[in-house]
Amino acid sequence: MDILSGLEDLNPYIWALLIFCFRIVDVSLGTYRVQLIVSRKKLLAGFVGFCEVFIFILIISKVIQDVGNFINVLAYSGGFGAGTIVGIAISEKLSQEMISVGVISRTHWPEIEQELREEGFGVTRNIGYGLQGELQVLQIITHRNVYYKIREIALKYDPKAFITSYLIVGSSGGYIYDVKSKT
Repeated sequence: MDILSGLEDLNPYIWALLIFCFRIVDVSLGTYRVQLIVSRKKLLAGFVGFCEVFIFILIISKVIQDVGNFINVLAYSGGFGAGTIVGIAISEKLSQEMISVGVISRTHWPEIEQELREEGFGVTRNIGYGLQGELQVLQIITHRNVYYKIREIALKYDPKAFITSYLIVGSSGGYIYDVKSKT
């Protein structure tokens, strides 16, 4: 029994739109599944993978069935590209992963530190020694999805700031601030 057999009489442009949209969903699920795997959420990753492949098989079978239809091939390819973008955006929004962000600025660290604190970030400051002498190292522990906010603040004051980040796999103790609510 063909699941899509009742839809065969649809306008070819409607088919292309469906292929495009379902491909966005399929690829977005794949991107999210990878994040779940990294986070070691096995059961949820397995369920998302099942849904991802189910959609993929239905859509690819329609494209292969009529591979000469260039509109469907374009819709399939376009859906893949758009799905990659959407999947990354969704992953960033849903991410609960913690990261450590390091900001090194020789002269503008007071402004950077002050605005980060005003925005609700916890900041630890250490003295570092580089090739040209003493500098300040700011360390911020936060959720991954707010990395760009920290980067934006740092570069606003020091376009030459050195910014790093890395994923924190485990932590214990301490006190971590998050971004203040802007309500």
